[in-house]
Amino acid sequence: MISFIFIFLFFIFIGFSLFQIQYSNSGVIVTHNPTISILEAPRGNILSEDGRILSVTMPVYDVRLDLKTIDNLVFNQNITDLSVELSRLFNDKTAEEYKQELISNKQKRYYKLKKDVSYLTLQEMKKFPIFNLGKYRGGFIYEIKSTREYPFGSLGKVTIGRVDIENDSIIPKNGIEKAFNFYLQGVPGKQLNQEISGKMLIPKESEKNILPISGKDVVTTINIEFQDAAESSLRKKLMETKAKWGTVVLMEVETGNIKAIANLHRSEDSSKYFDSKNHAIVSEIAPGSTFKLASFLSLLEDGFINLEDSINTGNGNISFYGSTINDTRKHGVITLGDAFVVSSNVAISKAINENYKNKPELFYSNLTRFGLTEPLELQLPYRSSMLVRNPSDKYWSGTTLPSMSIGYEMKLSPMQILCFYNSIANDGKMVIPKLVSAIKDETGIIEKFPSKYIDGRVCSIDNIKMLMPYMEQVVSNQKDNDSDDKIYGTASNIYTNKYSIAGKTGTCKNEYWNWDKKTKYERSYTASFAGFFPVENPKYSCIVVIHDFVDPTDKNHYAGIVAAPVFKDISDKVYSFDSNLSEYYHNTQISEDTTIKFNKLIKIKESSDIRIQSIFEQLSNKMMPDLTGINLMDLIYVLENSDLIFDYDGSGKVTYQSIEVGDPILEEDVIKIKLL
Repeated sequence: MISFIFIFLFFIFIGFSLFQIQYSNSGVIVTHNPTISILEAPRGNILSEDGRILSVTMPVYDVRLDLKTIDNLVFNQNITDLSVELSRLFNDKTAEEYKQELISNKQKRYYKLKKDVSYLTLQEMKKFPIFNLGKYRGGFIYEIKSTREYPFGSLGKVTIGRVDIENDSIIPKNGIEKAFNFYLQGVPGKQLNQEISGKMLIPKESEKNILPISGKDVVTTINIEFQDAAESSLRKKLMETKAKWGTVVLMEVETGNIKAIANLHRSEDSSKYFDSKNHAIVSEIAPGSTFKLASFLSLLEDGFINLEDSINTGNGNISFYGSTINDTRKHGVITLGDAFVVSSNVAISKAINENYKNKPELFYSNLTRFGLTEPLELQLPYRSSMLVRNPSDKYWSGTTLPSMSIGYEMKLSPMQILCFYNSIANDGKMVIPKLVSAIKDETGIIEKFPSKYIDGRVCSIDNIKMLMPYMEQVVSNQKDNDSDDKIYGTASNIYTNKYSIAGKTGTCKNEYWNWDKKTKYERSYTASFAGFFPVENPKYSCIVVIHDFVDPTDKNHYAGIVAAPVFKDISDKVYSFDSNLSEYYHNTQISEDTTIKFNKLIKIKESSDIRIQSIFEQLSNKMMPDLTGINLMDLIYVLENSDLIFDYDGSGKVTYQSIEVGDPILEEDVIKIKLL
């Protein structure tokens, strides 16, 4: 009896000691291999401009089965019902296929049934026959791990970024995920563990334990509705043309905020397009005629031309050292401004060569000032393979200058071209494109990324004003002159009287040096359109590039047909989504008859300036000037800069003013104006 009591007490002592070793938090026994494990920090989210989640970390589960531990009787009685439930839930195999799979693996102890199962799916599986018996009787084993989910699917995914999951750790590969990983990843923690029997680790309390610090959220400039519009419009055109890839970037003029950036690439079997590469940033192309804006602006900046000067384009071709540049049709003698509208290769190459052939470094220095010779410093790091030759380049030749003038013998990214166009819309102020606006945590915004501007203006405002009417006329056939001629813009097919668009088309022959050696089924084109809207007060700039497509008809490859309609489709949707933009046009009732016709203003610029100056002088002396015939936009400009109280009705031009010409204007007077 005494021996029994002694043995019983001994076993109680041993059991208590084991309990202390395994579960006590009072200390760690060195002989039981204490270890420190790293606790991954919850990764931050990537958000749209209005806070909707673009990328988030979610728990998923791998489901394994210990089929050997399941009682044979239980297995045989429930296998049919379990197979039916699995087939219904996953809809990837028939019930009979699931049944045979489970039967054939009955002797396995760690059989992987499903991977990356969501939490809700896991909860449903736990209720299935056999599985509802748990781990030890039902053999149902699940392992938690993390995955990165994209609630909006592939929308902008290559810009948001991709990640790999390695040992339950998230490894960013590209995009915002990688560029802003410092903020997203958080700070890992540490946990002291005690190893017990079976090599299981039990967490222990310790001064060495450190809780992980969650990652911060990254707020992007992306507008979900605009992004969806860009991708759907781009995909539709790519499917139509079977192009290799296409890209769209929509940017806010004043801030440089990227509101949408779509990149779609053709699959190997040409059946679909997917988001695989950020072509807008890393795929440099020959810009073609979209580069002519820089060529014309350079000539204006150096005072070499007047846009109303005439130039003879002859029969539509011109040769430089054995290399011939052609127009798509004959234009004869036209003004330089009209040459821009119809995109005459002969006119611009001739003008550039005549004025810069003895001083090509001057042309290159202008391009540098326009931000077109060095890669952009973007928030997403990238390798640039841009090419803009300078006169010291060993490959510079007599054909380089005229070729560059029309966008050949160079490579620029679509983003860089858009950045230049955006500076024209922004009165010459160049703003660096921005994709991320802020960092936030549970307390709110903790860091902001302001817009970055290049010092000074890329060009004079006066020269922008000279070019603007012609950029608008590219999207119109509305030309006021002394004849009945109509100069049709290369994108006149996207003209709308709802709002005004200014821009330039670009149609480029890929591998043009081998053009004559190719058949019509091998000749490949790139079509692009860059521009902004509305012209009166530009809010958005946009570029569309459709790259590497074949046109065996030789009639349907022009940018006005291919790229410009995508721009128009997107701008229409932006116009309808942006309540401020549509409300502005609704209130001012701008129509085709009242939209400012810049080309007409050029012809009456001198007399108009004199009249406006006279109006300002009379108003400063508190005398009422004659406002009849002034259009709405000029009227608002005059009155708002005169600190006068006014009330106007209608649109068009002034037909009535409540105070007679020459009468004094009293401080309490309200000037009433009617326009028709």
